[in-house]
Amino acid sequence: MNKDHEKPASACSTPIAATQYELSDTFYTNQQKGHVFRVRLNGDGFTLQRESPSGTKEQVVKICDIVGGRCMRLKQSRRSLANACACSSGNSSSSPAASARVHSGATGDTPSKCSAASREEYHRGGATADYYDGDVSAYLYVFAYVLKKKSLRSTLHRERTVLRLRFRSFDTFDDNMREAERWYRALRWQLHHTLEEIFVTRIQDERRRRVLVLLNPKSGSGKAREMFNMHVCPVFNEAEVPYDLYVTKHSNYASEFVRTRPLNVWCCVVAVGGDGLFHEILNGLLQREDWAQILRTTALGIVPCGSGNGLAKSIAHTYNEPYSSKPILGSVLTIISGQTTAMDVVRVDLPDRTIYSFLSIGWGLISDIDIESERLRILGYQRFTLWTLHRLVSLRTYNGKISYLPIKEHQPPQDNLLQPLKAQLSRSCTMHIDKLSSNQGFHQSAEFLPQEFEDVISLETSINHSFRSRCDSWLSNGSRRSFYYSISESVYHSLADESDCIAASSDNPRQAYGPASNIPKLEEPLPLDEGWCVEEGQFVMMHAAYQTHLGTDCHFVPKAQLNDGTIYLIIIRTGISRPQLLNFLINMSSGTHLPEKNGEFVKVLPVRAFRLEPYDDHGIITVDGELVEFGPLQAEVLPGIARVTIPK
Repeated sequence: MNKDHEKPASACSTPIAATQYELSDTFYTNQQKGHVFRVRLNGDGFTLQRESPSGTKEQVVKICDIVGGRCMRLKQSRRSLANACACSSGNSSSSPAASARVHSGATGDTPSKCSAASREEYHRGGATADYYDGDVSAYLYVFAYVLKKKSLRSTLHRERTVLRLRFRSFDTFDDNMREAERWYRALRWQLHHTLEEIFVTRIQDERRRRVLVLLNPKSGSGKAREMFNMHVCPVFNEAEVPYDLYVTKHSNYASEFVRTRPLNVWCCVVAVGGDGLFHEILNGLLQREDWAQILRTTALGIVPCGSGNGLAKSIAHTYNEPYSSKPILGSVLTIISGQTTAMDVVRVDLPDRTIYSFLSIGWGLISDIDIESERLRILGYQRFTLWTLHRLVSLRTYNGKISYLPIKEHQPPQDNLLQPLKAQLSRSCTMHIDKLSSNQGFHQSAEFLPQEFEDVISLETSINHSFRSRCDSWLSNGSRRSFYYSISESVYHSLADESDCIAASSDNPRQAYGPASNIPKLEEPLPLDEGWCVEEGQFVMMHAAYQTHLGTDCHFVPKAQLNDGTIYLIIIRTGISRPQLLNFLINMSSGTHLPEKNGEFVKVLPVRAFRLEPYDDHGIITVDGELVEFGPLQAEVLPGIARVTIPK
């Protein structure tokens, strides 16, 4: 165990070895006296080795489950508790005044009540005389979200766990804080080292790039703003992710925002809302002249606050990430993971315009349910169930022709446009680690912290290396509390006060950008001799999907991948009985509704492109759940041209 003082990283003039950020020390807990903990931090995470008279046990809090950490000092002054909860901005130069300013306005929301953090202050640097009451201890709080299971029958879920390390081996607070900061910098370096290139600036003083958050306050049941303040903002701040929040003011606001604004300051665009908001963002990006560069350098993320939430569920399902119990938490952790993958986008040509889709294109039964149930939006996702029963009783049929270009052999995922982003970061260890202003982390651990290690949440070093009774170590119930921290770099933009609010510009013609089409134009005949097939007649529905889920409880295409270059065309012809159709709709929740082989009434066709030509003059057609003009359309897949955040 080495507790010698080290030269601060900021004073280093020579290259720093990565091994200096693999630390170890001895800690104790007052819950079980006689138990010693050897704590080690390295690229795997925190290894906790308990030594007791009964033997030795070891467990790892994995680096992929850790989102961030804080150096703090216990605030014991009652006069300070009578004031507000003082949180520093996370910079050594922050003043109490600056902290108060950040806390009241930086994230757009003030916590409704102070948690355990109200008795502590963030501190990186010297002590403040106002809060010095003789305790020389310094604390490092490590925030992690680990997989846990309440019972054998329950499902795995992410639970917030806080590891509190108390440093008091030295006689002065400054020395103890220096040691805590050394562990903090090592943790931050390990977390930062896992980020993909698009999440960090390529300069000597590497920093976590900012995140653009677009929030639709009317998504789902209208609680998106509340959900952001309660569940998204705290995790962003724990992970020290700088973000800018904009609240949409009208339809197509998000599309206009990303189409017209410079986006180089943001590494990721996050939709806090439903699939409709993500659809707006995607189309706004592809209407830019520099769309190719933006898609290469900007990731897309979604926090599900809508009614359907098909994309968020599909990402979680594909990467085996717990979703059902805490979908918002899982999605936020996915965003801050710093990991991305390519995603297919489908180009949709309509008679008068071209739009882009990421989820599905529908005609008939499912589109009718999706759009007509809008009158029941206040019910949330349950509106789909109620309207399904209604539409099943009064079943409609549609007349038309569907032409498609099948995929004969399943092709591997393509990611040509974003190939440079596949390489892992190879950064030098010579960076000055104390200059890092980012930490990141989370996800996908197959194990969870066992019950016997739950008391390890609060550990402390000895004073002058001697063992003595610990009076205020670990609070295990703190792992289930929600702390609200503010960061100076997190900025909430109040759009009501902005002078440059975006007005609707539907009357202004836009130049078409985005990838060019590789199939004939919509008004041109299709080359049937080049492999195109035709289905014609009466249909109950046609739905083309390219994600596993259309909604939280709609496992529509189990075989779909985010970037498999395939559109799955599901066709149901007239003649299917109502019991068969009811069975199809019920089994969509489990993904067992599709036949193994195409039958007389239901067909599943993997295609590269298709064209729909309705013969009727009325009906509903949707793209990503959004109503579009009724009439002919054609679609073709553009493999891997966008990039979405995924669990680590």
